[in-house]
Amino acid sequence: SAQLSVMEEPKPEPSRTKQCNNPAPMHGGDDCEGEGEETRDCNTHSCPVHGGWSEFGDWSECSAECDGGTQTRTKQCNNPAPMHGGDDCEGEGEETRDCNTHHCPVHGGWSEFGDWSECSAECDGGTQTRTKECNNPAPMHGGDDCEGEGEETRDCNTHDCLECEDENSVYNECAKQCTETCTESCDMPMVVHDDKIVNFNFGDDDQCFKKCECREGYVSHEGECIEKQFCPVHGGW
Repeated sequence: SAQLSVMEEPKPEPSRTKQCNNPAPMHGGDDCEGEGEETRDCNTHSCPVHGGWSEFGDWSECSAECDGGTQTRTKQCNNPAPMHGGDDCEGEGEETRDCNTHHCPVHGGWSEFGDWSECSAECDGGTQTRTKECNNPAPMHGGDDCEGEGEETRDCNTHDCLECEDENSVYNECAKQCTETCTESCDMPMVVHDDKIVNFNFGDDDQCFKKCECREGYVSHEGECIEKQFCPVHGGW
Protein backbone atom coordinates (compact mmCIF):
# COMPACT_ATOMS: atom_id res chain seq x y z
CA SER A 1 0.00 0.00 0.00
CA ALA A 2 1.12 3.49 -0.82
CA GLN A 3 2.01 5.88 2.04
CA LEU A 4 2.91 9.56 2.12
CA SER A 5 6.60 9.82 2.61
CA VAL A 6 6.59 13.54 3.49
CA MET A 7 3.94 15.33 5.57
CA GLU A 8 3.32 19.08 5.00
CA GLU A 9 3.53 21.14 8.15
CA PRO A 10 -0.01 22.27 8.88
CA LYS A 11 -0.75 25.98 8.90
CA PRO A 12 -2.39 27.46 11.95
CA GLU A 13 -6.02 27.46 11.08
CA PRO A 14 -9.26 27.31 13.04
CA SER A 15 -9.40 23.63 12.06
CA ARG A 16 -7.37 20.95 10.32
CA THR A 17 -8.22 17.57 8.89
CA LYS A 18 -6.51 14.31 8.29
CA GLN A 19 -7.31 11.64 5.79
CA CYS A 20 -7.93 7.96 6.48
CA ASN A 21 -5.49 6.96 3.74
CA ASN A 22 -2.44 5.82 5.49
CA PRO A 23 -3.40 3.22 4.54
CA ALA A 24 -6.94 3.55 3.31
CA PRO A 25 -9.14 0.72 4.54
CA MET A 26 -9.39 -2.01 1.96
CA HIS A 27 -10.71 -5.56 1.57
CA GLY A 28 -13.22 -5.13 4.41
CA GLY A 29 -10.80 -3.43 6.73
CA ASP A 30 -12.19 -1.00 9.37
CA ASP A 31 -12.36 2.74 8.88
CA CYS A 32 -10.02 4.81 10.91
CA GLU A 33 -11.20 5.38 14.47
CA GLY A 34 -11.84 8.86 15.84
CA GLU A 35 -12.42 12.13 14.03
CA GLY A 36 -10.64 13.29 10.96
CA GLU A 37 -10.91 16.98 11.91
CA GLU A 38 -9.29 18.91 14.74
CA THR A 39 -10.27 22.45 15.88
CA ARG A 40 -8.47 24.97 18.08
CA ASP A 41 -8.90 28.64 19.15
CA CYS A 42 -6.97 31.31 17.26
CA ASN A 43 -6.61 35.11 17.12
CA THR A 44 -8.04 35.37 20.58
CA HIS A 45 -6.83 38.99 21.00
CA SER A 46 -9.56 41.66 20.91
CA CYS A 47 -10.31 43.46 17.68
CA PRO A 48 -9.47 47.24 17.63
CA VAL A 49 -12.46 49.51 18.39
CA HIS A 50 -12.33 52.90 16.66
CA GLY A 51 -13.63 55.87 18.63
CA GLY A 52 -16.99 57.50 17.89
CA TRP A 53 -18.35 60.87 18.99
CA SER A 54 -21.19 61.32 21.42
CA GLU A 55 -23.84 64.01 20.87
CA PHE A 56 -22.85 67.58 21.73
CA GLY A 57 -23.66 68.73 25.26
CA ASP A 58 -25.39 71.99 26.16
CA TRP A 59 -23.84 75.35 25.34
CA SER A 60 -21.88 76.91 28.20
CA GLU A 61 -22.93 80.20 29.75
CA CYS A 62 -21.94 83.18 27.61
CA SER A 63 -18.69 84.81 28.71
CA ALA A 64 -20.27 88.31 28.56
CA GLU A 65 -23.75 89.69 29.19
CA CYS A 66 -23.53 92.14 26.27
CA ASP A 67 -21.18 93.65 23.65
CA GLY A 68 -20.26 90.14 22.51
CA GLY A 69 -18.96 87.06 24.26
CA THR A 70 -18.38 83.38 23.42
CA GLN A 71 -19.83 80.09 24.53
CA THR A 72 -18.72 76.51 23.93
CA ARG A 73 -20.11 73.02 23.90
CA THR A 74 -18.27 69.71 23.87
CA LYS A 75 -18.78 66.13 22.82
CA GLN A 76 -17.00 63.04 24.11
CA CYS A 77 -15.12 60.39 22.18
CA ASN A 78 -16.99 57.61 23.97
CA ASN A 79 -19.55 56.33 21.50
CA PRO A 80 -17.66 54.05 21.53
CA ALA A 81 -14.40 54.93 23.20
CA PRO A 82 -11.36 53.76 21.22
CA MET A 83 -10.03 50.41 22.51
CA HIS A 84 -7.47 47.77 21.65
CA GLY A 85 -5.44 50.07 19.43
CA GLY A 86 -8.46 51.59 17.68
CA ASP A 87 -8.25 55.10 16.25
CA ASP A 88 -9.28 58.20 18.17
CA CYS A 89 -12.27 60.18 16.97
CA GLU A 90 -11.56 62.47 14.04
CA GLY A 91 -12.02 66.24 14.31
CA GLU A 92 -12.46 68.50 17.34
CA GLY A 93 -14.47 67.76 20.45
CA GLU A 94 -15.29 71.43 21.15
CA GLU A 95 -17.39 73.95 19.25
CA THR A 96 -17.46 77.74 19.87
CA ARG A 97 -19.91 80.46 18.83
CA ASP A 98 -20.52 84.18 19.47
CA CYS A 99 -23.25 85.17 21.92
CA ASN A 100 -24.88 88.26 23.46
CA THR A 101 -23.64 90.49 20.66
CA HIS A 102 -26.13 93.25 21.52
CA HIS A 103 -24.82 96.52 22.95
CA CYS A 104 -24.53 96.91 26.68
CA PRO A 105 -26.91 99.52 28.13
CA VAL A 106 -25.21 102.81 29.00
CA HIS A 107 -26.73 104.47 32.05
CA GLY A 108 -26.93 108.25 32.03
CA GLY A 109 -24.57 110.41 34.08
CA TRP A 110 -24.87 114.06 35.06
CA SER A 111 -22.63 116.81 33.75
CA GLU A 112 -21.36 119.55 36.05
CA PHE A 113 -23.83 122.28 36.99
CA GLY A 114 -23.85 125.37 34.81
CA ASP A 115 -23.77 128.95 36.09
CA TRP A 116 -26.54 130.35 38.25
CA SER A 117 -29.18 132.33 36.37
CA GLU A 118 -29.77 136.00 37.10
CA CYS A 119 -31.80 136.55 40.25
CA SER A 120 -35.49 137.03 39.55
CA ALA A 121 -35.62 140.06 41.90
CA GLU A 122 -33.20 142.78 42.89
CA CYS A 123 -34.35 142.78 46.50
CA ASP A 124 -36.99 141.37 48.87
CA GLY A 125 -35.98 137.87 47.79
CA GLY A 126 -35.91 136.19 44.42
CA THR A 127 -34.75 132.87 43.03
CA GLN A 128 -32.10 131.74 40.64
CA THR A 129 -31.53 128.38 39.05
CA ARG A 130 -28.77 126.37 37.50
CA THR A 131 -29.02 123.20 35.44
CA LYS A 132 -26.98 120.17 34.54
CA GLU A 133 -27.34 117.84 31.56
CA CYS A 134 -27.76 114.07 31.49
CA ASN A 135 -24.97 113.67 28.94
CA ASN A 136 -21.96 112.41 30.83
CA PRO A 137 -22.65 109.95 29.35
CA ALA A 138 -26.07 110.17 27.73
CA PRO A 139 -28.19 107.04 28.28
CA MET A 140 -27.97 104.62 25.35
CA HIS A 141 -29.11 101.13 24.36
CA GLY A 142 -31.85 101.01 26.97
CA GLY A 143 -29.74 102.42 29.79
CA ASP A 144 -31.36 104.28 32.67
CA ASP A 145 -31.86 108.03 32.70
CA CYS A 146 -29.95 110.04 35.27
CA GLU A 147 -31.40 109.87 38.74
CA GLY A 148 -32.62 112.98 40.49
CA GLU A 149 -33.35 116.43 39.14
CA GLY A 150 -31.36 118.34 36.55
CA GLU A 151 -32.22 121.74 38.02
CA GLU A 152 -31.27 123.35 41.31
CA THR A 153 -32.88 126.48 42.80
CA ARG A 154 -31.77 128.81 45.54
CA ASP A 155 -32.91 132.06 47.11
CA CYS A 156 -31.13 135.26 46.21
CA ASN A 157 -31.21 138.99 46.96
CA THR A 158 -33.11 138.41 50.17
CA HIS A 159 -32.30 141.89 51.54
CA ASP A 160 -35.14 144.39 51.90
CA CYS A 161 -35.83 146.71 49.02
CA LEU A 162 -35.04 150.36 49.69
CA GLU A 163 -38.20 152.42 50.05
CA CYS A 164 -38.12 156.04 49.06
CA GLU A 165 -39.90 158.30 51.55
CA ASP A 166 -40.62 161.08 49.07
CA GLU A 167 -43.51 160.15 46.75
CA ASN A 168 -41.87 162.15 43.98
CA SER A 169 -38.65 160.15 44.20
CA VAL A 170 -37.89 156.73 42.81
CA TYR A 171 -35.58 153.91 43.64
CA ASN A 172 -33.32 154.29 40.63
CA GLU A 173 -31.53 151.40 38.93
CA CYS A 174 -28.16 153.03 39.19
CA ALA A 175 -27.49 156.40 40.80
CA LYS A 176 -25.94 159.21 38.76
CA GLN A 177 -23.00 161.16 39.98
CA CYS A 178 -24.91 164.44 40.01
CA THR A 179 -27.60 166.22 42.04
CA GLU A 180 -29.95 168.55 40.23
CA THR A 181 -31.49 171.28 42.33
CA CYS A 182 -33.34 174.48 41.68
CA THR A 183 -30.03 176.24 41.27
CA GLU A 184 -27.82 173.44 39.85
CA SER A 185 -28.50 171.37 36.73
CA CYS A 186 -27.00 168.25 35.21
CA ASP A 187 -26.79 166.89 31.72
CA MET A 188 -28.72 163.80 32.91
CA PRO A 189 -32.14 163.73 34.53
CA MET A 190 -32.97 161.36 37.41
CA VAL A 191 -30.53 162.68 39.97
CA VAL A 192 -29.63 161.74 43.50
CA HIS A 193 -32.10 163.13 46.02
CA ASP A 194 -30.97 161.98 49.45
CA ASP A 195 -28.35 159.96 51.24
CA LYS A 196 -30.14 156.58 51.19
CA ILE A 197 -27.56 154.42 49.45
CA VAL A 198 -27.26 150.66 49.21
CA ASN A 199 -24.47 148.83 47.42
CA PHE A 200 -25.38 145.96 45.08
CA ASN A 201 -22.78 143.65 43.61
CA PHE A 202 -23.94 142.43 40.20
CA GLY A 203 -21.00 140.17 39.57
CA ASP A 204 -17.73 140.69 37.73
CA ASP A 205 -16.10 143.92 38.86
CA ASP A 206 -19.08 146.22 38.35
CA GLN A 207 -20.97 147.68 41.29
CA CYS A 208 -24.12 149.68 41.17
CA PHE A 209 -25.02 152.23 43.86
CA LYS A 210 -28.78 152.36 44.41
CA LYS A 211 -30.27 155.65 45.55
CA CYS A 212 -33.60 157.38 45.86
CA GLU A 213 -33.69 160.00 43.12
CA CYS A 214 -36.16 162.64 42.05
CA ARG A 215 -38.43 161.60 39.26
CA GLU A 216 -37.85 163.05 35.83
CA GLY A 217 -39.08 166.64 35.75
CA TYR A 218 -38.48 167.06 39.49
CA VAL A 219 -35.54 168.63 41.27
CA SER A 220 -34.29 168.42 44.82
CA HIS A 221 -35.13 171.46 46.91
CA GLU A 222 -34.71 171.71 50.66
CA GLY A 223 -34.94 167.92 51.12
CA GLU A 224 -37.95 167.42 48.86
CA CYS A 225 -38.53 166.64 45.21
CA ILE A 226 -40.56 169.43 43.60
CA GLU A 227 -41.51 170.14 40.04
CA LYS A 228 -38.90 172.33 38.47
CA GLN A 229 -41.51 174.94 37.56
CA PHE A 230 -42.16 175.53 41.25
CA CYS A 231 -38.59 176.37 42.08
CA PRO A 232 -38.55 179.71 43.99
CA VAL A 233 -37.61 182.73 41.94
CA HIS A 234 -35.97 185.43 43.95
CA GLY A 235 -36.97 188.94 43.15
CA GLY A 236 -34.58 191.34 41.57
CA TRP A 237 -34.63 195.06 41.08
